[in-house]
Formats: sequence, C-alpha cells, structure tokens
Amino acid sequence: MREFVFTVEYENGTDGVMDLFIEHPNLYARSMEINATSETVWGIEKVVGPAAVLDEFDDELERVANDPSTTGMCGAPVTEYEYTILSSNAESRKIHWLRREGDGPRSIPLVAAKHIGEGLIMRTERRGNQYRWRLLIDGTASETHEEVRANLREVLSLTVERLGTPPCLLEDGRVQQTLTPEQKSALEAAIERGYYEEPRQQSVTEIAEDVGVSRSTFQYRLNRAEAWLAQQFAADSLDVDLNVDLDPEDIEFIQ
Repeated sequence: MREFVFTVEYENGTDGVMDLFIEHPNLYARSMEINATSETVWGIEKVVGPAAVLDEFDDELERVANDPSTTGMCGAPVTEYEYTILSSNAESRKIHWLRREGDGPRSIPLVAAKHIGEGLIMRTERRGNQYRWRLLIDGTASETHEEVRANLREVLSLTVERLGTPPCLLEDGRVQQTLTPEQKSALEAAIERGYYEEPRQQSVTEIAEDVGVSRSTFQYRLNRAEAWLAQQFAADSLDVDLNVDLDPEDIEFIQ
C-alpha cells in the first residue's frame, strides 16, 4: 500500500467555503472519514476555529446546500448536497455531508473511486487556500492524477506532494514508540491539576510534590511525554519526504 498526497490550491473568490479558510487562517478542517463510489461521496469532517468564523461557516454550508448553481472542482454540477451537524460548540463543528455530481468532469474522490475502486481510504485537510488530499492506494495513481489535472478548473492548481509508504506503516521506531508508565502518569497528573489550563492551576513544583517525586524527575518525565505527543502529531499530520521505488507510470507525473 502507498499513500498518494496532493494539494489543490484555490484562488479567493473561487469557492465560498474555501474563501472562509483563505480569509481566516485560524480556521482548519480535517476529515475523520471519507467514502466514495463512482457516483457519490460522503464523509465526516471536523472543523475548528473562532466562534464567529464557525457561524459564518454554518451559513456558507446552508447556502451551498440550497444553491443549484454549485459546481465541483472539475466543473461538474453538484446535483445533490446535504449535511448534518453531528456536534457543535463554540470552537468546533463535526459535520456529516453527502454530495453527488452530474454529467461532466468530476471531483477528486469520484475520479479516484472510478480508477482505484470503491472502498479506497481517503483523508483531507483544509487550511488557508489549500485543500490537501491523502489517498491510500494499491496500484498506480497516474490515471486519477491525469484525469483530475486535465479537468481541474482554471482557477485551481494541483501539486503532487508525495507518493510513498504511509508514515503509519513505517517501522522507524518514532511512530511505534510508546510512553513509559512514568511518563504517562506525569502527563495525566499535569492534565488533572490544570497545568495546561489558562491561567495555569498548578506549577511543576507543586504537582511533583503532590505525586511524591522530585521536581527535576517530574519535569523530565513530562518533557519526554510532551515530546512523544509532538512526534505523534508530526508523523500523523506533517508531510515526510521518503525515498521509495515508484512505478514507471508514476514517475512521469510526479516530477
């Protein structure tokens, strides 16, 4: 299995929903699950940001759902769009959505399902003017890439970022390493005692005294736990350049 990572960049004024991400850099969305057939795509997405911006996001979703002129990223008309807000608070939304596109060049997940097959695994992220797609595939990605690039609307651009082994499948020790019981206990103690709250409820010295270890020992364990969390985030969310063997069909388009 290989991960095909590519990004579509939007110009402001091209798409109402993406305009919000462009205008508000602190708005961020990440899919929890996406499924597609050659006709339909649906998924669950979590969106986080300031409360006022999320209210704008709600309004834009409603507009899209009721706008018969909406088109996909490759130009096909959106014939059906429906969504349900599964959960909502001041800082985030969790949304289930479903869309269908009519005749014409279709968007990435529908094209991928056509060429790669139903049941493929996809993830997305949206921030600023970038809509990043990650596809877990078994086989070549050239047909999907060629069709999307050939039909992408002129105001959008496509960049291939990586084609290689997914970080989650690498046996490099970084992802597989786990917290020691002492590091886990230190992190739990810090959370329970409000160390990460604003304002901070207890200091490292106070927490160390509560749990019965020296300040230096507790600080070391907490630092290691925080470093582990940062590594997990990086492995899961950031792009890693990998030296991998590519299929001949892939080499032409990824260069």
